[in-house]
Amino acid sequence: MTETTSQREPQGLTLDFKRIVARAIRYWYVMVLVLGASLLIAFYQSRYSLRVYPVQSSILIREVQEVGGAEFLYKNVLVDQYRNYLNEPYLIRSYPLIEEVIKKLDFQVSFYREGYFLTSEAYSYIPVSAQWCNLDDVKPGRFIFTIVDDEHYTLGAFEDDKSTEVESPLKFLLGDSIQIDDYSLCIKKIKDRKFKDFIGVPFLLTIQSPFSVTSSYVQRLKVEWAEEGAGIINLTLIGSNPEKEIDFLNELALTYGARDLENKNEAAERTIEFIQDQLKNIKDSLSAVEFQLERFGNNSRISDMSLEAQRLFTKLETFEVQRADLRIKNNYYGYLENYLDESNIHLDQIILPSTMGISDPVLSSLLKSMVELQLEIKSVLGTKKTQNPLINDKMKRVNQLNGDIKEAVETLKSTDKIKMDFLIKQIHDIEVQLSRIPASERQLISIQRNYSLMENMYVFLMQKLSEASISKVANTSDIIQVNPPLKGVAISPKPSQNYIVAVLMGLAIPFIFFVLFEILDNKVQSKEDIDKSTSIPFIGGIGHNSSTGNLTIKQSPKSGVAESFRALRSNLNYFTANKTKQIFMVSSSISGEGKTFTTINLATVFALSGKRTLIVGADMRRPKIFEDFSRSNNTGLSTFLSGLDDFNSVVQDTEIENLFMVSGGPVPPNPSELLLTDQFELFLKKSLESFDFVIIDTPPLALVTDAFVISKFVDHTVFVLRQNYSHKLFVGNIDEYHRSGKIQNISILLNDIYKSGLGYGYGQGYAYHYGYSYGKGSSYYYEEPNSDEKLGVAQRIRKFFGRS
Repeated sequence: MTETTSQREPQGLTLDFKRIVARAIRYWYVMVLVLGASLLIAFYQSRYSLRVYPVQSSILIREVQEVGGAEFLYKNVLVDQYRNYLNEPYLIRSYPLIEEVIKKLDFQVSFYREGYFLTSEAYSYIPVSAQWCNLDDVKPGRFIFTIVDDEHYTLGAFEDDKSTEVESPLKFLLGDSIQIDDYSLCIKKIKDRKFKDFIGVPFLLTIQSPFSVTSSYVQRLKVEWAEEGAGIINLTLIGSNPEKEIDFLNELALTYGARDLENKNEAAERTIEFIQDQLKNIKDSLSAVEFQLERFGNNSRISDMSLEAQRLFTKLETFEVQRADLRIKNNYYGYLENYLDESNIHLDQIILPSTMGISDPVLSSLLKSMVELQLEIKSVLGTKKTQNPLINDKMKRVNQLNGDIKEAVETLKSTDKIKMDFLIKQIHDIEVQLSRIPASERQLISIQRNYSLMENMYVFLMQKLSEASISKVANTSDIIQVNPPLKGVAISPKPSQNYIVAVLMGLAIPFIFFVLFEILDNKVQSKEDIDKSTSIPFIGGIGHNSSTGNLTIKQSPKSGVAESFRALRSNLNYFTANKTKQIFMVSSSISGEGKTFTTINLATVFALSGKRTLIVGADMRRPKIFEDFSRSNNTGLSTFLSGLDDFNSVVQDTEIENLFMVSGGPVPPNPSELLLTDQFELFLKKSLESFDFVIIDTPPLALVTDAFVISKFVDHTVFVLRQNYSHKLFVGNIDEYHRSGKIQNISILLNDIYKSGLGYGYGQGYAYHYGYSYGKGSSYYYEEPNSDEKLGVAQRIRKFFGRS
């Protein structure tokens, strides 16, 4: 039978999940340690992390009618053009509003209690509260606060805080305002809270800037509409101190409502002030006209006028009323222009044109946009300046609207001027007609005309003043708290979720670790690794040699290793078709892979089967086979090839029957050249004349090329790889040699197998860890225990990190 070669192509490097699972099972204690650590972390997080609770409340923003004062009322943008509900969530979360709430509640001063594992705020149970006296200048700092008795407390410097200069605790009276360093405080009692449990207990008193506390609340406060089209807003605040968050949401609703009412009252007051200024001027003129009318006569005298005079007076009175209306509008335009020129901060407090009976849609729309932009700017800045690009863009938009409003006013003034010129012309025509009636009637009409004009203007303004006054008295806030703040179920930590994640991570982390080991492992571990990298046939595997020396079969003929070499002998006969005279070459890539060990024991099993076998040490650079048989190296292959000795002189017997050896001999200066001579071919012919099997031990292929020279004379080459020692790259190299034809008739042997199980299988028929044993006169196969099982846990951990 001729030797056959598999035609399959190399598969390359892939993950062997069976081997990963096997490694995980073998090093179960690593999994247990990581899982235990994960559960411990989960327990610590669940036990000592701050509980975080959601607190939620709801407020209603009413839709109301516009009353009296020139007030921008907030209505649904779909119902009223002056209402933009989309601004409400932004305004509620505005920095000035939140900062005002923080200062009212004195949240910039807090008490904390330090524990062994956790420091938490004592807001809900400490029997005192702290108030910062100077809100304009808050200097961050920390003190150690201790209650001495029901009336006194001490403040001492915090050990890690260098901002305070207090060297020793100072004693103060509860309720007194104190000045310590640059800090102005007043610490008061809280009713219905007992002092007994907290006397002598140190607390950490922390002072923060209102801006930093405000920023924290702005980030945590969630504002959203309850549903589309509704006027109810849900306020949600997530924090570790629900009692404190409840107080904050309550005060936020009150402050926002108070601001809404304050804005309404300010609008009404501005309207009243403007109307009163107009009335003051008209009142004086009306008094003068009344005096003239009294001198001339009473109003009943108009009935004495002729019909023509009465007709002209009625017509003239109508034109005068229209002219008075235009004058009032012109006064408002003047007010509007002056206000825009003099104010650039309180533009949201401008009096609306509807107050004075002006219903121009363009002007109203521009003023609406102006107020909305100004409110957005003030919600972030208050009255402060900033270089924020977004705010600067809004300021530019305000300036642009300012110009657009002035342009709209000029257009309205031009339109009203045309109307005024028409009225003046009509009045002039009537006056010409009046000049033709008697002087007494003409004088009466002139006085009555002035009186009616002033009276109508006065009545109109008094009506507006009454409306504004009633509006101010009847004003109520449109902000109503629907649901008070309620604490929800803790959302963090979640013990069950933490433990589930801990279990998953505890199993996943070591498994990933094992996967990384598999990916980074560049050593040959199994037959599968060989099959993935080469199409060279796999001839068998040799188990781990636990005995000393290379004469394993002689020392332990019934061991698993001995049975492995017997299987190797059978497989070699298959590859060589049972030829009677055969030459085998044993080689490897580098030193240490078990080439010499394989040569000696393979030759031994042939010799024990009754075949005359010769071992040839062809490694003339480092000859060492003679040491295992305790023989001499004075003569050997080098002396024969050099012509110094004949064949019979270099062949030495061994203590094993039918086994002979030829050592490498003294190291020559030119080993490779000696192998190229005809003497080497002659040596092999003489060997086959005297022996049935010749097994040649060659130098490593990766170091010298001697094996390539010898391979053309041999029947079969056994290439030795060592488990967890030989690099996978070597398999690729020998596959390349085989494909290029440098070495033919080759198979691969895996040596020193000490790992077995999932992912380390070698196929059936390779008895690499089975042997014989005897008991009660009978023989049976037994499985040699894995070497890892003989080690303690600590030794196996060291082995895992050192070799796995």
